[in-house]
Amino acid sequence: MKFNLTLLAAALAVAACSPKAGKTTQVVGQFAENAPETVRIVLGESVDTTVTVTDGRFQVAIPTNLTDFAYVETDFAPISFISDGSRITVDPVAGTAVSSNKKGAQARYAAYNAWMEKFMADYRAKIAEFGEDEEAAEKYFNGIIEQFNDYQKETAKANLDNIVGLMAISQITEDDPAGQVELLNGLSDEMKAHPQAAHMLASFEKLAKTGEGQPFVDFTVIQDPEHPETSTVKFSDYIGNGKFVLVDFWASWCGPCREEMPNLKNVYETYAGDRFDMLSIAVADRLADSKAAAQELGISWNQIVNAQQVPLEIYGIDAIPHIILFGPDGTVLKRNLRGEAIGEAVKEALGL
Repeated sequence: MKFNLTLLAAALAVAACSPKAGKTTQVVGQFAENAPETVRIVLGESVDTTVTVTDGRFQVAIPTNLTDFAYVETDFAPISFISDGSRITVDPVAGTAVSSNKKGAQARYAAYNAWMEKFMADYRAKIAEFGEDEEAAEKYFNGIIEQFNDYQKETAKANLDNIVGLMAISQITEDDPAGQVELLNGLSDEMKAHPQAAHMLASFEKLAKTGEGQPFVDFTVIQDPEHPETSTVKFSDYIGNGKFVLVDFWASWCGPCREEMPNLKNVYETYAGDRFDMLSIAVADRLADSKAAAQELGISWNQIVNAQQVPLEIYGIDAIPHIILFGPDGTVLKRNLRGEAIGEAVKEALGL
């Protein structure tokens, strides 16, 4: 099921050679029936205007801006598009926006949406066929995820000057922060200035520095602000001291974190000893809630509480649970482990 990247790259390369965009975009729309009196046009912080609908029709000129999505808001669902300097024809009922420039950013955005919709529809249909055969479903998923990621990367490379490129980079699911940093650094200067691009770049740079094969980064936590002298701990108190250590970043309010606890308990009970230990670190949580949940869930291994955002920032973690396996010298061995993969990673590391 490997996607034909040669054909895709060629198609997108042609799309990238579009005529130079004009300074404004003409947005026109027609209601077949039940037309409202007005529609709202929004484009970042530069445009927020109400347009009168006359005889079911509206038209407005807005500045060209490739770095943000624009929206037509009506009584129906909002319609997003890219103000690429062409003439954008909007169908409020169908929720579509079609550009007169067949090679421009809006046309590529429409093609991207169409691909994504078909991909997800095919995926849901195939998964339904497997029913309760989880092994077959997982095998299928592992087969198509490469296709999905390849498409996102090639789309990003062909849209480095517009918001589609940034959106495609954000959809990549593979654990390759260095590759995503490279894509982000390839964006145009205008796109690099986008707040989301800056946030993603900072996050992926942290992931690259703390990814698999990298040494651990130390941090300090005051677990009880009322007694800092007796409650201050360092990550290095637990990591890099001769044992394999599985670290679970979690919070009491996090449902998936709680669901992962049986797997963690099983791993601890199976492998804890002279060569292996575990550590749970409560993040973004109230101290009292973390302590109560730890007792309720039966966390009997080492704990750090009240870490808040500190480790999340350092390790570029944007979702929990996030489980990392460290080697005896503190090297990151595996990141973002879940489910059965937790025990498998530990068993493999221990050579059992």
